[in-house]
Amino acid sequence: MRNEAGAAARRIARDVARLRTARGETQRELAERLGMTDSMISRLESGTHLPTLATLCRIADGLGQRLEIVFHEHEHAHVDGTRHTHPHRHGDGDHDHAHEDER
Repeated sequence: MRNEAGAAARRIARDVARLRTARGETQRELAERLGMTDSMISRLESGTHLPTLATLCRIADGLGQRLEIVFHEHEHAHVDGTRHTHPHRHGDGDHDHAHEDER
């Protein structure tokens, strides 16, 4: 399966935790500010719960972020100089690269 829900949940978990801690908030403080339960924030940050799009929008707004969902292909250059695009898969070790936010 190319689009694994677990990978998305782990990425969301990492991003929410990073943004929350950058603001100096506890899980409870963020939950209260967003009108959510602290257990929901905890589940999100554990990477075991994939939130709905509505919840993601609510969290992004509360953290002052823009939510962006991207469908994209990856351009790849071979050592012989040939280039091609192919569907982007994070689990493909031959095509590792950083996203803009990871560079």
